Amino acid sequence: MNTNLGKLLTIMIVLTMLVPALVGCTAPEAEVIEVTRIVEKEVEVTKIVEGETIIETVIETVVETVIETVLEEVEVVVTATPEPKEPKILVAAAPVQYSETFDISVMVYAMEPTVMIYDTLVSVDTNYEYQPGALTERWEVSEDGTVVTFYLKQGIKFHDGSAFNAGVIKWWLEEMTKETGSVAYMYNAVTDIEVIDDYTVALHMDGPFPALFYYLSGAWGLIMSQESYESLGPDEYASHPSGTGPFMLEEWVFNERLVLVQNPEYNWAPEWTGHEGPANLDSIIWRIIPEDVTRLIELEAGDVHLVTEAPWRELGTYVASPGYQVIQIPDATIWFIGMKVDAPMVADLRTRQAIGAAIDRDLIQQTLYMGLGRSTTTYLAGELPADQGVSQYAPSYDPDEAARLLAEAGWVMGDDGVLVAENVEGIEAGTVFEVDYWTYMDDEARRLAEATQRMLADVGIKAIITPMDKPTYDSELEAGGQTIILRRYTWDGLDILPWFHDSMYLPYPNYLGVNDPELDQIWYDSEYDVATWDERTDSFREGHIMLVEKWYPWAPIYQRPFLAFARSTVKNFQIIPLRSGMSTEVWTLMDLEE
Repeated sequence: MNTNLGKLLTIMIVLTMLVPALVGCTAPEAEVIEVTRIVEKEVEVTKIVEGETIIETVIETVVETVIETVLEEVEVVVTATPEPKEPKILVAAAPVQYSETFDISVMVYAMEPTVMIYDTLVSVDTNYEYQPGALTERWEVSEDGTVVTFYLKQGIKFHDGSAFNAGVIKWWLEEMTKETGSVAYMYNAVTDIEVIDDYTVALHMDGPFPALFYYLSGAWGLIMSQESYESLGPDEYASHPSGTGPFMLEEWVFNERLVLVQNPEYNWAPEWTGHEGPANLDSIIWRIIPEDVTRLIELEAGDVHLVTEAPWRELGTYVASPGYQVIQIPDATIWFIGMKVDAPMVADLRTRQAIGAAIDRDLIQQTLYMGLGRSTTTYLAGELPADQGVSQYAPSYDPDEAARLLAEAGWVMGDDGVLVAENVEGIEAGTVFEVDYWTYMDDEARRLAEATQRMLADVGIKAIITPMDKPTYDSELEAGGQTIILRRYTWDGLDILPWFHDSMYLPYPNYLGVNDPELDQIWYDSEYDVATWDERTDSFREGHIMLVEKWYPWAPIYQRPFLAFARSTVKNFQIIPLRSGMSTEVWTLMDLEE
């Protein structure tokens, strides 16, 4: 029995050794071949010895060819099938859906998903310098500055499969300058669009137009598909866009989420990015979550990777947490109190100036914004030269001056601490200074509204906070009826001044009612009657000062930096200074760690 057990163990060991060898090989294959061999074999030899024939067997070495069937063993290398990669899906959360359309020609506000879908002729790099955009090889400017010729990249297609070429640029510019367009002023200086060949287009102007590259590099320089626009029509195209950008719109649940998927054909990112091929991310889900707490809960649960417009009060928490990163960079977002210049309660310039003097901007910066960013009394980002030197003309925090101005305007303090009209032009005597105070629904707006509400109350103005979602807010502003509002804008260009304050934009986006032919002329000259960028800056600064001194429709509060909280798995988030996430290249380069 022990002998049998030993034999069994021996067999098992042999099998164990043979099985791995057999796994790497196929079954032996039979093959018929000719084989030449040198062999020793016995043969009969006939010899004649002394006349006698003798037959004997001897061993000789001979060479012979034989036909044999042999088994040939072929080794097969088995390569393991790689595990499929998990798609890189970035989930971002923002407090507001800023735009209601992807039709660039009528768009009033843009949002990050807008730039993900499209490309531009001109881009701005991380040093804030102009570079050829994704659609352009290079450009040339004539000696007199009146002709700019763009040499376009070849082989680029829109998401709908149609070709990008010079003819599309001509069509797009004509669409942008229609009277129905929202930003025709940006390109009205272009008097002729010359299609030289399929990939060369020249823009002709009557004189130098310093702002051309600026406009072509921004949100209103995003190029739409002519084929989709004309086949769908403007209304349907607004929610079914087609660009050449790194992402395509897959789903849009209004005011809830936008889902974008990678454009697999994308291979034309600007050269300065150093990026080749499609975007690093496979998909971006852009969620709208107004409440700060909810956005942060989602971030910490891992359901969101990136929180934009992050709450400042939580900055210390995320700076100190190794699983997260804080992204902060200068931005051009300005918060302001807007006052409708023909609304009876604030129609007197002195009343509007008093509201400006009632706001303790430094306190707001130190408390709500952790000392970051900058308090401001002027209408442009402080980094822009046209903002320099304007603050001396603007009201700053001075509650005593606020009280004096309100008294001059005919208001007296009531027993309950609220102002009452005594001799206010256009207001019945005895009217209490009580007004609705419109703003957004997100948490940042609410906190800032509450802080400024208390400051207004300190000088006798009772402001009733009225929050609205952005589409409703925009519609109400266009309809009129506002007196004071709390609002923000993000724009790094000087044209924001006429955008909100030129009479040609009444009643919207000039929703505060500034109507001044002299000021309108300054805005026009600043755009079209200057030869250099410095001259343009000086002209806009002149208009900026006049707007503050003569009209004061805004009481600016704070210039906010860009702030985002992200999980540590978010990589290569390269923000362009003053442009936050409003550049296509930011989303092309962003990545997620696997």
